[in-house]
This record gives sequence, structure tokens and C-alpha cells, in this order.
Amino acid sequence: MLFRFLEENVIAKYKKRSLLLFGATFLLFLFLALRLYYLQVVLYDKYKRLSEDNRIRILRVKAQRGFIKDKDGEILVKNAPSYNLSVIREDTKNLDMLLDKLKNVVNINVEEAKEKILKGYYYDPVTIFRGLTFKQVSYLYEHLKNYPGIRIDMEAVRNYKDDFAYSNLVGYMGEVNDSELKKYNGYRPGDLIGKTGLEKEYEKRLKGTNGAKQVEVNSFGQVVKILKTKHAKPGEDVVLSIDYDLQKFGMELLKRKKGAIVVLNIYNNKVLLMATNPSYNLNKFVPFIKSDYWKAITNDQDKPMLNRAIEGSYPPGSVFKILMAATALTENEITPDTTFECNGVFYYGSYDYKCWKKSGHGKVDLKKSIVESCDIYYYNLGLKLGIDTISKYAHNFSLGRKTGIDLPNEKSGIFPDRNWKEKAFDQPWYPGETVITSIGQGYSNVTPLQMAVMLSGVFNGGMIYQPSLVKGFETTDGFEAKPVKINKKIDIDNSTRNFLLNAMYNAVYGLHGTAHRARVGEVKIGGKTGTAQVVSLKKFEQYEKGEVPEKYRDHSWFGGVFPVDEPRYVIVSLIEHGGSGGHSAASISGAVINKMVKMGYVSD
Repeated sequence: MLFRFLEENVIAKYKKRSLLLFGATFLLFLFLALRLYYLQVVLYDKYKRLSEDNRIRILRVKAQRGFIKDKDGEILVKNAPSYNLSVIREDTKNLDMLLDKLKNVVNINVEEAKEKILKGYYYDPVTIFRGLTFKQVSYLYEHLKNYPGIRIDMEAVRNYKDDFAYSNLVGYMGEVNDSELKKYNGYRPGDLIGKTGLEKEYEKRLKGTNGAKQVEVNSFGQVVKILKTKHAKPGEDVVLSIDYDLQKFGMELLKRKKGAIVVLNIYNNKVLLMATNPSYNLNKFVPFIKSDYWKAITNDQDKPMLNRAIEGSYPPGSVFKILMAATALTENEITPDTTFECNGVFYYGSYDYKCWKKSGHGKVDLKKSIVESCDIYYYNLGLKLGIDTISKYAHNFSLGRKTGIDLPNEKSGIFPDRNWKEKAFDQPWYPGETVITSIGQGYSNVTPLQMAVMLSGVFNGGMIYQPSLVKGFETTDGFEAKPVKINKKIDIDNSTRNFLLNAMYNAVYGLHGTAHRARVGEVKIGGKTGTAQVVSLKKFEQYEKGEVPEKYRDHSWFGGVFPVDEPRYVIVSLIEHGGSGGHSAASISGAVINKMVKMGYVSD
């Protein structure tokens, strides 16, 4: 009995252990089965791709970026080859060791390069250095086995006909950043994208559509066979309305000056010339911008990266009197024969407002007010019209409003009205503010392009066209013209237009005209000077003009239309701290018009 009891006890004990062992074994096999299912079914696509990528890979074929040409087809921006160093993360054995070795061959920032590579996806090559020299390329190819995971690719980078003439128009290229990667499709870390100017505005058209190659690679990740190819679609060429020769001439006139020159065709507001100075060297951005040059131009107090034609904001000065006159005639508040007396000072309330001519102009009609730029005439006219009418016309003619030109970063400027004053200062509008607004001073700040659009609208009969730098696009299907867009239509009577043309002609060629420095012998032009006060100069009255510190000198304006007999173009020139508009801005405008005559744009 004892043996039988012991036997049953031992059997029960081993049976319990057997069950535990069986259960453990079952759970182990169940886990392995589930893991196998997860790897083979759930993650099938991932590991199939990874295994194939060890032998077959899909490589991007970057599209050729479109050229940028001037109005006559002259190539301003094209492409040139550049050798880049890229890294494929999954092909590297030790990324830190690789980068540490590479920094002895090329000048890379290891931390930045590593961060960029880790953002890349699996077998995507990530560019970490642009512009390899022939010596660097030769060395890396000779020692390829010592640098697992690297690739040397040839990429097209921008090549410019001119370093400075159109930098602020074309803009520069740079590597895509994190926010751009999230915002736009089709880009990967290290790709180039338009950062400013036309390069940014027309990025989609210029970029084209990337292609792809299915290739077989060896154990080092090097291509040994091309299996399939999907060809890339090149980007479109952008044809500008800009004339390169005229653009270059305008930039030469602005040398050692701060300012802008704009020339528009008044019947579509296509930009023929948009010069802005100081400028920056576009070729310094190829194949990539060096940190010392970037710091130099971004810290430069003269702001070379500022397109003063659309981003610079200045009081419009007396050029604004042209719109004041057009408004008063259109609203039938005056006739050309309406006169006001000017004795040098205008008294309103407890304030006195001076005319630029201390002795006064005497009895002044509308024509004389334009020819001799009498301030007191417009003080009276402003009170007659009122700020509501003045601001309505100013806004309709694009002053204090974005024109919609095809460039990023256009500034709206300011043309004040009652609502603006209330929001800005929580104060009502005072009549004295209307007085100074009427001569283009006070709160008003506009861009040179806005002034050009305003003059264009006055002299084309009230059509406010959206200005553009682009004539059209050269596509695979042929040339596609960029349509002309009308922002607004204002009725400007032909008699008003003709009267203003005659008055502006006399401002240039008349005996007492303020714009005589803009005279051109070969063609009749009309013009109006403007002197925009920067600060009150009372404390500098005892100084000679040349002794006033530059930063306190007035801005110099000139607005012109030509030919007077059959207007086709307007020109606006702005010279920062250039003093009287009758000096620097007028003479520069005259030189541009004279150049256009010689180039065959206009004739008498």
C-alpha cells in the first residue's frame, strides 16, 4: 500500500509539472506564431521594401529648373552643374564615425549634417554639402569603401548673367526648411527652393516635375544597373517684361545712392524697369551662401535685401498733388481757373502752414499750382475736398494698398483716413491733418510702385491694372502669355487728363517749372517733383544744405509721364535723403527717359 501511495503521489506530481511544461511550451509557440504573423503579414510591405532596397531602389531624377529671361529672351538666370555630397542613412555602418571622417575632407557642420540626415527617409540620399571641388570628388571616389553610405551627385544650381542688376527681383535659392517641408509636397531635406523674389513667387512653374529611376545597387549602395526610368518634366521658363539693358542702366544711375526707379507701360502696368539700390550679389548664394556674407548683408544698415520699390515706404510729397488735382476736377470742386492767394503762409485755426516758397506765389490757378508746386493752393484744396474724398481716391489709385504685383513681401504702406486714425491713436481726425495730408505729408507713407500705379491710372483714363514683372511662360506647349488683370476702374475725363499733361509738361519745360532737370531734348515729357520731409528741419535752418546730416535730409521724388502727346510710360524715381526732388530724382529720371529714347522705346 505504501509503495502504491508513493507511486500515485509521484505520478501526480510529474503530471502537474508536465502540464505546466506543456502550457509554457504552448505559450512560447503561440508567441512565436503571433510574432511571425506580425512580421510576415502586418509588416509585409515594410520589410519587402527594405529587402528590395538592398538590391533594387527608386532614385529621384530632379527636374531641370526653368530659366528666367528678359522681355527679349535674353537669359538672365540659367543652370550650371555642381557636385554635391549626399549620405544614405541606411547604408552607413556608423553615422557619427562617417561624419567625423568626412569633416576632414569637406567643411561640414557635423551636428547640422547629422540632424538633416536623420530627417531623411530610409534610402533617400540627403545632401549635406554643395559645390565639391574636383580634388574632393576625386579623393572621395578613390576612397569610396572608406566612406560607406555616401553618394556624389551632380545637381543643377543657378547661374546669373549679372551679380547685382536684378537681385531683389529674381531673389535667391536656399535649402528647404522644416516649415516648407510641411507646407509643400515633393520636397525632401537638402532640396533647394525659391526663398525670395520671382524664384519664390513662381516656384511651382520653375520647379517642374521630378522623375524616377528604378536601379539595381551593389553592397556599397552604388548603382550597377538601371531597370526603369520615368523622365522628369522640366520647369517652365519665365519671361519677364523687364529690359535687362535698361535695368542695368538704372542700377548704374543708383550707384552709391539709396532709392528706386520704376517704369511702367501705362496700358497694362507691365514693369519695364524696377531698379532698387543697395543690392546684393546673387552669385554669393551659389552653390550655397557663406555665413560671413549672409551676416554682412543681413546686418548692413543700408538694407541691401530690401526691394525699395515695393518694400520701402515714404511720404509721397508733392507728386501727390497730381492726384489731388485730378480728384478735385473729377469731383467738380474746382475748375482749372479756380485761384487761391499764396503769400507764403496759410493760417488755419491757431496754426500756420508754410509754403516752400517763403515769399509766396501770389495769385495761383491750378496750372500754376502744379508747375510751381504751390503748397498753399493744396492746403485750400484739401479742406475743400475733405479727408473722406481724398482718402477714397488715394485708396482707389492704390496708395496705402498693395498693388498685387507678382513679388512676395510687398508692403501696403499707409494712406490715412478717419478709421485708421481711430484705430491707430484712438483719436478723431482733425482738419489740420487734412491740410498736411493734401501735400503728401503727415501720416502718409507709400511705395514707389504705388506712386507709379497712381500716375498710370491718371493718364490711361482711370484703369488701375495690377502691375506685373512677367510677360509670360515658355512651356512644352508653346508660349503662354500672363493675362492682364484690372484691379479697379475710375472715371477720369479726357479733359482732366489733357489738362494735367499740359501742366506737367510746363513743370519740366516752363520758365518757372520745378522739374526742369528732367528735360529730354528728343521727346516731350511731363513731370512733377516731390520733396518728402523726413523730420522737421527747424533746428537745421541755420545750416547750409550740404551740412545737414544725411539721415535728416528730405527724400527726393520725381513722377513723370511720356511722351506727353501720346502717353505710353510713367516713371517714378525716389532717392532716400536726396534733398529737393528737382535735383537728384528729376535728373535721374531724365537720364532713364533719354536712354529709352536711344533704345527706340519712344520718339518725338
